[in-house]
Amino acid sequence: MRREEIFEELAKRGDTFVKKADESYIRVMTSNVFHTDCLGSQIFELSYEERADILAAQYLYFEPDFIGLQEVSTPMQQVLAERLGERYSFVETPLGDFKNYSYHGVRTQQNCTPLVYRKDLYEVLTSRFHLFDVLGLWSYHWALYRSKKDPSQRLIHMNLHYFYDTTEGKQMPGVIDVHNELVHLRRHYPTVPILVTGDYNFECTTPMFRAMVEGLQMQSGMLIAEDIEPDGTHYWFHQIGSSEIEKQGVANAAIDHICVTTDLVNVKLHRVLHDELLFKSSDHCARFLDVEIKEKTI
Repeated sequence: MRREEIFEELAKRGDTFVKKADESYIRVMTSNVFHTDCLGSQIFELSYEERADILAAQYLYFEPDFIGLQEVSTPMQQVLAERLGERYSFVETPLGDFKNYSYHGVRTQQNCTPLVYRKDLYEVLTSRFHLFDVLGLWSYHWALYRSKKDPSQRLIHMNLHYFYDTTEGKQMPGVIDVHNELVHLRRHYPTVPILVTGDYNFECTTPMFRAMVEGLQMQSGMLIAEDIEPDGTHYWFHQIGSSEIEKQGVANAAIDHICVTTDLVNVKLHRVLHDELLFKSSDHCARFLDVEIKEKTI
């Protein structure tokens, strides 16, 4: 589909949150795009290039300042970079950080959890990428940004993907890695807001979630947003190419999160993006927050 056609389809939703309520707010989005070259991707009725068209148009339509992507294999990143290049850039990752492994047919000599940012609004000061294990799919990547409009304003965006096996033994090592890195970042940059996007593969009520944010004054934005859609914490979507949203029947069932430093930002808005068109692009629903920085960072 052409970008204009996708925009028209999205506009039919009549969303009032397409534009931020205040231009000073920061919009951050998380989106698992689903691998292009593993067996499951063959179930989609659309090619990965067509899925990328929908995904890219979705990002351009809602205009997040920062996007955390997961399951981004090289072909998908190349297409998305082309579709988004007018406004967005991918944070570079040194090739030396990668190992050439394969998992379910996916070549992992790439950053599967890349960071995307509005290049007209921000510049990257420094970044770090870390693999949780030798498979290469599960990792975190963070970057420290400076605003081009206000050089005194800085922000850290971390993006991650935890292992899909929900047992503590499989997920907790990665959680500990992230917790330790967040402890370091909070100590080193105590006045800089941190936003952590990702496919966490666990809910807010789990020991893994509690271990990740322990002592950090951080919380999933869906739990503290001033404006959140009905059942916004229940959405959990993993039906490949389907439009059926599975509701787990318990609070906080979502596994895609955006955690924030609650002492430094207010969460104004939380939304999950789901309709027939977007379900054709991935097996996850993108979600975003609009956040307000409580005070100037230095």
